[in-house]
Amino acid sequence: MDLWENDNSDEMDNDNDLMDDCEEDSFSESEQESNVKRLQKLNIDDDFHVEYAHQRSTTAYGSSRCLEHIKSKEKMGIGDLVKDHALPFLPAKSICRFRSVSKEWNKWITNPFLAHKQSHCFQDISGFFCQIAGEHSFISCDPHSCGVPDPSFSFLPEPVILRTTCNGLICCQSCIDDNAYYICNPVNRQWKVLPRPNYYHRPGSAVALAFEPSALKFEANYQLVCAIRMADHPVLYFEIYSSRSKSWRLADTLCCESGALKLSGDGFYMKGMVYWETLAGLVLYFDLTYEQWGTLPLPPEWGPEGVLTKRHGELCYILPHKKDNQYAIGIYGDLKMVLKHSFPLELDDFDYTSRGLRALSCLNDDVLAILFGNRMITYHVKAQKVKKLGTVRPDGFVTCHPYVNSLVPVDHPLVSRQQANSRP
Repeated sequence: MDLWENDNSDEMDNDNDLMDDCEEDSFSESEQESNVKRLQKLNIDDDFHVEYAHQRSTTAYGSSRCLEHIKSKEKMGIGDLVKDHALPFLPAKSICRFRSVSKEWNKWITNPFLAHKQSHCFQDISGFFCQIAGEHSFISCDPHSCGVPDPSFSFLPEPVILRTTCNGLICCQSCIDDNAYYICNPVNRQWKVLPRPNYYHRPGSAVALAFEPSALKFEANYQLVCAIRMADHPVLYFEIYSSRSKSWRLADTLCCESGALKLSGDGFYMKGMVYWETLAGLVLYFDLTYEQWGTLPLPPEWGPEGVLTKRHGELCYILPHKKDNQYAIGIYGDLKMVLKHSFPLELDDFDYTSRGLRALSCLNDDVLAILFGNRMITYHVKAQKVKKLGTVRPDGFVTCHPYVNSLVPVDHPLVSRQQANSRP
């Protein structure tokens, strides 16, 4: 039974009820708090704290009900191995399909420990959120295994526009009132509205969401970096929201380089850095550790059809172009963004009269996602194979944001409850 079909609202409602019931049955409040405290003290890997928790299961803080799914390695069957060591490497939609296997599997899948582990183990791009004229849709790279129950973001309290994504989390902004920022995950429909920034984020401000899942950190900590300009100030300021402090602050550094002041859109995060393209043919980067900025050149042929992305673990720029009546792809890299690879696009099965060719992202080191007219395709570089993913509305400019089908919680139910109880 597919719990993710958008046209079956009753089934999705039952699924939500089952999730709520299971969470209530799995842990008592005192057990939840003790588990969080123990995990925060155990700054070590999952295998160790699982074994530790198993040994402590007979004590007052052992939380035997929480960890009853854990069995000794000698007694593990194939089902236990799959449940404990295979599920975390699957996309969220695939995992939710396994809830019908048994009550034990349902209990484990709705357990926040699995969501934490899966968000770290699975980080593949699963599809794209497409936005045009305020409407949202989702195109999956594999509809059988990757998807979201509500791509329209109707679970949020007001209409929003999608700004940027990062490792399963999405940053949206309200279309009305004070343009509030939301951080959400449409898989579990969890969301958090951020407090009002200290400074006015005028039109033209650009944001980048930074989130790096970690096996050693139970709570999902993220930052939202906003590059803003103030009236009559020819500089860029960087205002940063931190989920740790739950507040905004202004970075000490200012960007005064004229070629970096006008950004072409929102940015993306990779390895402790956020990157934005500028309208002057530069890449503006901001180091989150040292809070320093710098610039890199874009290729001379840069344009709106190109995209900054990650390939082989490094920053690169993917630029499609037409040469001798044939489409080709150029891949640029290094600090000077020099041409690294160039290869023709074998698109024999597609109509070459389609307007526009735009790179979207690298799904992995060998597969590129491309918007060809109003058709989204993937191209396997080595195999030279094309796969059609879906179509977008042909009217207007569409923005396509890569998304990881993750179970990552926005506000972890165990941690948030502990924090709420600790408030004066």
